[in-house]
Amino acid sequence: MENKKIVVVPPQIDLLPTYLTQLECEIMNMLLYWQIDLIPKYIENVVQTAYIFERATTTSLWEKRDLEIDPFLKDFIDLFQTYKKSPTEKEIVGTKIRQKYFTPDDKMPVEKKRLRLVAEINKIVPKPLAIPSHRAISNALLNLEENKLIDRKITITKTFWHINFDFYQHWQECHNQLVIEFEGYKKESKAVDKDADAMQTMLSRYPHILLEFYNIEYWRYFGDKELTSLVLKYREDLMKLTRY
Repeated sequence: MENKKIVVVPPQIDLLPTYLTQLECEIMNMLLYWQIDLIPKYIENVVQTAYIFERATTTSLWEKRDLEIDPFLKDFIDLFQTYKKSPTEKEIVGTKIRQKYFTPDDKMPVEKKRLRLVAEINKIVPKPLAIPSHRAISNALLNLEENKLIDRKITITKTFWHINFDFYQHWQECHNQLVIEFEGYKKESKAVDKDADAMQTMLSRYPHILLEFYNIEYWRYFGDKELTSLVLKYREDLMKLTRY
């Protein structure tokens, strides 16, 4: 009797991140990258601050509207752009940003400073570029929970959010499949830099948002590739400039 060859068909990569809103993707990327239970306020702080950093680097999107900018925000934009563009001033300017905007003082607590930046940015940017509010972030968390992507744990005094266990197993399968695919392209590559060549093939097959979601760090192979996820793009700045 002839033995039948068993063909194993690999599962398709879940395109879930392409269907989520940007805010939902930011929350998911944060929970997947941080890999710990997070309280809602921490999630809100990080998400809003990542958006603040992004808006501060893309002022050309609203500069032509000739709007008056609050001095508190204007100073932040000038400092943050210097921090990002000037390696020689990075440490000194970073310390100024941390002290002025992310450290409490006798005039204003940190929470009020962040919310003032949010409010002032939202006054001048087009509505689609507005920084998500507390309500928007809370609704996004509830929507992700309803779709069984995240779960909450409630203690006597606090609520914590974390990735749903069943979804995380599914996410791990997709991550592993993408890693296997990348390794396959490396073996096939005839380029000098097989890693970069293989990752370029991955980028031609999948959108950036999907690779970021499944922790395929394509940006490490190229100097000109910017992340689409703001919490991942600014994660080092969040660590250096804030106390989150």
